[in-house]
Amino acid sequence: MFYPRVKLTLHLVGSILKFLALVYIIPLILALHYGENWQIFLYSLLITLIAGIALELCFKTTREIERADGFSVVSFTWLLVALIGTAPYLFWGCNFTDALFESMSGFTTTGATILENIEMHPRSILMWRSLSQWLGGMGVITLFIAIMPKLGVGGSQLFAQEFPSPAYEKFRPRIRTVARSIWIIYVALTAVEVGLLYLLARLPFFDSVCVSLCTLSTGGFTPTTESIAAYANPTAEYVVMAFMFLAGMNFIFHYRAIKGDLNVLKDEEFRLYVILLAVATALLISLMGVSSYRESLFQAISIMTTTGFATADFGAWYSGACMLLLTLMFIGGCGGSTSGAIKVVRLLTLLKRCWAMMKRVITPKAIVVVKYNQKTLPEDILRDTISFLFLYLTIFIIASIALSFMGLNMETSLSAVAASLGNVGPGLGEVGPASSYAGLPSAAKIILVICMWLGRLELFTVLMIFVPRFWQR
Repeated sequence: MFYPRVKLTLHLVGSILKFLALVYIIPLILALHYGENWQIFLYSLLITLIAGIALELCFKTTREIERADGFSVVSFTWLLVALIGTAPYLFWGCNFTDALFESMSGFTTTGATILENIEMHPRSILMWRSLSQWLGGMGVITLFIAIMPKLGVGGSQLFAQEFPSPAYEKFRPRIRTVARSIWIIYVALTAVEVGLLYLLARLPFFDSVCVSLCTLSTGGFTPTTESIAAYANPTAEYVVMAFMFLAGMNFIFHYRAIKGDLNVLKDEEFRLYVILLAVATALLISLMGVSSYRESLFQAISIMTTTGFATADFGAWYSGACMLLLTLMFIGGCGGSTSGAIKVVRLLTLLKRCWAMMKRVITPKAIVVVKYNQKTLPEDILRDTISFLFLYLTIFIIASIALSFMGLNMETSLSAVAASLGNVGPGLGEVGPASSYAGLPSAAKIILVICMWLGRLELFTVLMIFVPRFWQR
């Protein structure tokens, strides 16, 4: 089974790369318009197109996608997309490590950057960064499930690995319809935000587009060095806050709302999501003062949704505020959203599990079940959630220790790993919102690239491909 699975994986990755090449047309046109170096995008387009066609034709197969194939296809798609996405940065003059870091950070919507003085860079490069985040936000696999008939029913195996959500199982028979609907919602919300930022907040059109692409994807790249703070525009901040909040919600909620199901307020995960944001904001305001209410609200939403935009140098805030933001980096948004980290639904599951265990201690003979939205959670979901949390914290600790061995201080090491594994972007210390990741050692950047990859695909999808038995089945 080793060769058939590899063959299927490379064939599908080739199909995806072939279509991904078309995305380079946008920055190519922009480079021509602004008189910038358009050749780098033409070369990148040709390399991606040739690589995609070669993989698709050389590894043709009629094999149907099985559940285990989803792990390899999704893992290698994201890795190869990030690798091929380094092309514009390499042609532009970056070394390979920095190019890979920026590319992986873009596609995984992490938002950590090695670029400095961002306004001085070509607009076509800035647009490519934003596009990579926008594609990665809803997921390149999800997009191609929506547009590629060849994936068929097997697309559900890929959808499950790239778009984890406790609700996805209900939609398997019409997974392509759901994927298409979710992408339509994603595009529509992005277009609405562009309009509001340009017409209402009066931001430049180019900036409105870049910021919107990186808001709905909870990515965090901006065409400015000082992030959203550079605009000093309260209206723009409120617009961005609203759309970060929507992006941090489960997109299945948006899908259901369009279908007429408006019971989102009764969903336990959504209610905890709102409560956590409200509590975090209140605590930040109490620490920073009432006059900082807008900065506190913005940073609470930005960090919890793992967007990573900044309206202030929160790395210089009181230690209590920094610890609170670091905690939000671990929580993340709702399951099935474009945000990263552990996710509210897992936190809710663990809280319910702990409460059930305490009940059993008090009344050992009682039958206590864990329920989510009035439905009993299967024991395997509870075990998976606990395993995920253990693995997440283990990787966080190992990677943090590795970075500290490279000479980075504790604050920088811990926050850089938390921000990369949770796909947040800016951390604290040397990688705070007023700094970049450019000064880190190359080895540290590679470790953080791996953390981004693992975090975006929620650990198990990537780790499975390193298990020898996986390739023997």
